[in-house]
Amino acid sequence: MSTNGDGLYDKFSEAITNVITAYKEAHADGKLSFTEIIALLGTAIGELVSIAEAFYDGSGEAKKAAVMAAINTFYDEVIEPIDIPAIPNFIEPIADKAVKQLLLVVADGVVDAIVAIFNKSGWPDAPNTPDEPTS
Repeated sequence: MSTNGDGLYDKFSEAITNVITAYKEAHADGKLSFTEIIALLGTAIGELVSIAEAFYDGSGEAKKAAVMAAINTFYDEVIEPIDIPAIPNFIEPIADKAVKQLLLVVADGVVDAIVAIFNKSGWPDAPNTPDEPTS
């Protein structure tokens, strides 16, 4: 696994660091507003799109499906566990499901928008990846 800045591991590490930093900044006051959750999701989507473009040779549809699956997992693992104090616990699972569906619809459009912007203005430089895995 490459750790010298030119491989998949490094790209994922950078993406995770960016998302964690965005989360810590948003959660600095001990709370996350809906707006902050949307911004955090936007950061995660941007990082995932960049990774998919740099390291996945599939079609645009396949890349988008991979990004959407990752967003689904991101929601399940990061956003859904956040307790929403204003919503009673017995209603929260219903609210979580509705919010997840809304965010996935929004994410679908955001993925398309990010791709359109990058296609027009140029993609961030993809790191050079070796044809053979390095150890």
